[in-house]
Amino acid sequence: MIILDSALAARLLTDPDTRHILAAFQGNGQVIADAARALNLPLETVRYRVRRAVQAGVLVAAGRRARRGRTQTVYRLPLPVFVPGLQVPGGPDTLLHPDEDAFLAQVRRVRAALLAGSGWGLPVTAGTPDLVAELARPEQRGATMDALRTTSAPAVVDISSTLTLSAEDAKALQAELLDVYARYAARQRPGAAHLLGLTLYPASP
Repeated sequence: MIILDSALAARLLTDPDTRHILAAFQGNGQVIADAARALNLPLETVRYRVRRAVQAGVLVAAGRRARRGRTQTVYRLPLPVFVPGLQVPGGPDTLLHPDEDAFLAQVRRVRAALLAGSGWGLPVTAGTPDLVAELARPEQRGATMDALRTTSAPAVVDISSTLTLSAEDAKALQAELLDVYARYAARQRPGAAHLLGLTLYPASP
């Protein structure tokens, strides 16, 4: 594993557009012109990103390849690489989800559309230590979880909570969440896109 302990490497690898371009250089590598063609991007765009990636050590020259009567440099993305969290733009809190803001904005949009047009809403009831506010219909106050399981309810889960767990229970929950995600991600059958966010962290690292 290659450690890329630089702000430039972190900036490149946390940028979705750059990652998309870098993906073309996996495996045995690629020349810039062929990568640009495969990505359907302007040659100069790819050349600029490659130049920056080489400067940061993200891409390496991996030989030469004959093409149209001349040789061109093959660039390769050596994987896996590791970027220390302190180098990530915005700090370590953006490390795992550099695109989180865009994802959350999309969640907010679809949630607003659901609440606006389907008869579902946000009943607020008493709770300890906080008030309880969960997606439901007005006639289903106090039974939100069960209400969402009915066939007429939308395929929605919207839970934000703090759980007090032993180390063993926390690891067990982690394993179950990952197993459920892997099982459904493997299906990928034709259907509607669904947004999914899974977050589990110790409240005091």
